[in-house]
Amino acid sequence: MKSILVFLTCFLSLSVFYSCGDTEDADVPNLITKTEGYTFTDTPDETWIRVSDDYIAELMELELPPNFESFESIKDSKLRKKYHHMLILKQFGDIPQVRTVIEYELNLPNPHPNPYTVRLIPGDKESIAHLEREIIYLEALVFLWPLAEGTQKALEHTKKLKLHFSVDMDKLMKEDPELFVQIQRDHFIESFGDIPEVHTYTKILLKLMLEEPITDEERGAYLKAMNHLFNQQ
Repeated sequence: MKSILVFLTCFLSLSVFYSCGDTEDADVPNLITKTEGYTFTDTPDETWIRVSDDYIAELMELELPPNFESFESIKDSKLRKKYHHMLILKQFGDIPQVRTVIEYELNLPNPHPNPYTVRLIPGDKESIAHLEREIIYLEALVFLWPLAEGTQKALEHTKKLKLHFSVDMDKLMKEDPELFVQIQRDHFIESFGDIPEVHTYTKILLKLMLEEPITDEERGAYLKAMNHLFNQQ
């Protein structure tokens, strides 16, 4: 297994996250309270954009235009993002979780790909670091909007992905085939659902790895299941 194409569709529409929780009754902190230590430390390279105090101050001074109707009505994507950041900053205050959300979104590709597609490689440091950043971002969203069930599910899914990709699968395949297949099965169920092809493929895969004999019928079922699964990626 050299690489796996993972679709993290939970990031396609930020409005899905922000509309799921009731924020009217949320405790809004004092907006003049300044906090330090927002949580992104391992960044990809020097192009990563940090949230500066100047940007926060600029957001605090920003106001929606009098004729504002919706974010879709703002044609300038940078301005649209800035207004969005202003609203969450003024709603929750200058706290680490808000800075985390703003910094993550400042570094999203523009235009934002649909779906958000990332090629992850098991055991690869950059792949693991990417998942760690997704987890930090999702944890901040859960903190701000705890009632958003979709965000919580996305966080749980991403944590499972990180666990999966942190394992040296090539080494595990040799040392513990049964655990290797179990991890594969869990990953395929996450990706494709609990479908018969997943169980057929992983059951016969384990027999092959253990060098147990298989029938021609099993071999055909294995190839058919494999074709069904991997043609979806």
